[in-house]
Amino acid sequence: MYNDAIASKGMILSVDLNQVIPNIRMRLPSLTRTEQSIAENFLKPHFLQKSTSIKEVAERLGVSTALIVKVSKKLGFSGFKQLKDALNAQHQSDTFLASEQLEPDDSCEQIITKVLQNSINALTEILNFVDAKMVSAAADAIVNAKNIELYAAGGSTIICEDFQHKLLRFGMRASVPRDRHLMLMSASVLSSSDVVLVVSHSGQTVDLMDAVRLAKQSGAKIISITNNYHAELSQLSDYPLYAPASPEPLLGKNGTARLVKLAMIDSLYATIAGKIPEQVEDNLEKTTKAVALLHR
Repeated sequence: MYNDAIASKGMILSVDLNQVIPNIRMRLPSLTRTEQSIAENFLKPHFLQKSTSIKEVAERLGVSTALIVKVSKKLGFSGFKQLKDALNAQHQSDTFLASEQLEPDDSCEQIITKVLQNSINALTEILNFVDAKMVSAAADAIVNAKNIELYAAGGSTIICEDFQHKLLRFGMRASVPRDRHLMLMSASVLSSSDVVLVVSHSGQTVDLMDAVRLAKQSGAKIISITNNYHAELSQLSDYPLYAPASPEPLLGKNGTARLVKLAMIDSLYATIAGKIPEQVEDNLEKTTKAVALLHR
């Protein structure tokens, strides 16, 4: 087993490199475009066979063997052989199910099957990957916070709004600033008793990062949900949570990426409920009664 560690404010997130594929995915954003292209080829199920040599890979991709080694090390391995062996081991495991891409001539039935199977694969992957201790610590921070701010941009804003709705059912109020100006204003008046949860697939969205830096300077605790180990967002976070997803544009970062982030939010939400059961029971009853008239 090969391990590395990411330290955040004294908390260590152990990374199991036997979970090769999600680890590679979460390192992709930190690579150059050429390096990303190489790494994405590594992820193809039959691209690397046990007998495949580094020279063959270099010739196939039109790059130097030195660059192959460099990319392998950036992905957390000692070299190409260790990466190749670990990928082959995961591809050949009984539990591995390769994600599928849509093809132009796919029937509706094939599209549905691929979409749903990729969703199942993504949730199975994060189940084997999530750090329960970090989720619990993040839940504690939210429970004890005076103010809760939820930052996101683009499609991730919907995830924050979902969490805002869930927390309100517990009687916990959270704000979702809708633009960069509001996020900056929000961040400027936070304190050490407040928490900011940030959802960002890349972990480097410009509109978010200015506000996150300011929130950090204000003393607020930062919780992040991202796909990028090495992003500044991860480094600034007191409680970094990782939601690996395929970079493929249609079914990946615009599909399963949202699904696994929602699953992480649900896990955080349920963990919070377990920490304040009496408050949750009381407020769930109140909020359920409040909207009951709308369900006639």
